[in-house]
Amino acid sequence: MAPLRHWWIPENSRTIMALGMLTCAQADIDNRNRIYGSVVLSNFLRPAPPLECDKRSKQHHPMHLTFEETLKNTNIMLLMMGIPPCEETYPDGVIAAIRRNLGFISSFLLLSYTTFGELIYLLQMFEREVNFLEVTFQAPCIGYCIIAVLKMIILAGRRNMIAELVAMFRTKWSQAIVHDEHWKVCEDTMKPAIRVTSVTALVNVVMGISFTVLPIAEMIYHHYYTGSWNRQLAFNIWWPFDVLSGAKYFWFVYPMYVVIGFTGIIIHMAFDCLFCILAAHLCMHFRILEHNLTHVVEVETRWEDSNDGNMSRLQTTVVNHQALIGCSVFMQSVFGNALFVNFLGSSIIICIQAFMITTVSGYTLVKFILFILCFLIELLMLCAYGEDIVQSSEALINAAYGCQWYEESKPFHRTVLQIIHRSQQPVLLTAWKIWPIQMSTFSRILQASWSYFTLLKTVYGDN
Repeated sequence: MAPLRHWWIPENSRTIMALGMLTCAQADIDNRNRIYGSVVLSNFLRPAPPLECDKRSKQHHPMHLTFEETLKNTNIMLLMMGIPPCEETYPDGVIAAIRRNLGFISSFLLLSYTTFGELIYLLQMFEREVNFLEVTFQAPCIGYCIIAVLKMIILAGRRNMIAELVAMFRTKWSQAIVHDEHWKVCEDTMKPAIRVTSVTALVNVVMGISFTVLPIAEMIYHHYYTGSWNRQLAFNIWWPFDVLSGAKYFWFVYPMYVVIGFTGIIIHMAFDCLFCILAAHLCMHFRILEHNLTHVVEVETRWEDSNDGNMSRLQTTVVNHQALIGCSVFMQSVFGNALFVNFLGSSIIICIQAFMITTVSGYTLVKFILFILCFLIELLMLCAYGEDIVQSSEALINAAYGCQWYEESKPFHRTVLQIIHRSQQPVLLTAWKIWPIQMSTFSRILQASWSYFTLLKTVYGDN
């Protein structure tokens, strides 16, 4: 005989009863704080007991996405800069570390010289009479290189932290994904993330290379109609010799401009794609947690013989929830400072680029359109994945309330209420605890850039 259900209770009365049970559980909420307070980040690496239904359905499918595939394209971009894969720590010994990172050191020195060379050229511009347009042409390139150098410093200085973070997600990957529904959540989250980051990186690389080779197209066009060569460079760097004084100097230096442009765009994309892929991993685990929380009470055996099992599964969910929160704190410590400089610099650079677009023409106009598109796409991708973290962590509220807790024990009610309370504070990454990484920040950056742009147009628009 099927167990007695409360089908005879009116729907409004059942809702009042449910709210009353939650209110009673509120009185004992402090007794459950130890469930969250005593869990540390090490639980992220400790195997958690799987759901009983997961034990029955766990299986490996050869066509499923692997953890390595999620980081494959990001690691390729890192290797292009001479940076080892993101899960690799520094080897023991200074000599071994230098030998393993010779490519990275070369890229860092090249980009550092570019940054200082642009600053020296800017100072030399002030020693002679220059107009404001020449200064605004130089400033965005300096800002772009400064941000790129900072990202390289973050990747180098926090290499071991990044490797530890990746190891956490690798361990969690094998623990959390145990049946086909989990695999569906995984692939629905990670495959779009891989496509978005890969396409964004490819588009930015194409635009970056186009930015550096456009002067060649302009030179060919000018020579075709005038018969003379008008040597031009993609951006201005100080050199110890006059680059434009002869063809041998010019064609010796110009390929370095292409390499510098490629290096800058790749380091930007590698850093940003690494952040977005790790953010997608965090979102995926929150969605798997939401699925587990929704099914924490087994419908078939929901009565006394399963109360202990339901409570055990709920406590495992609490442990995993706290571990994911700890992982978000880890991500904040790795990426927060660099993202702050990125956001601050982008708001200023976008403003200057917009001002230049309204004052130039020809191939220079195309260059600055490509430049501003790179920054807009980069910011949009970062803010979109930050927003996804917020939404996926908030989704636990509805999952907890809808897990059919009302037929469980009183300790079960308290724990559900604790999950709801904690999930009401969504996981939110910030750029140096100033700018939350979400879509509202993207709109605020655009508003700030527009304000700076209108100020520049008012003051210097007629110059």
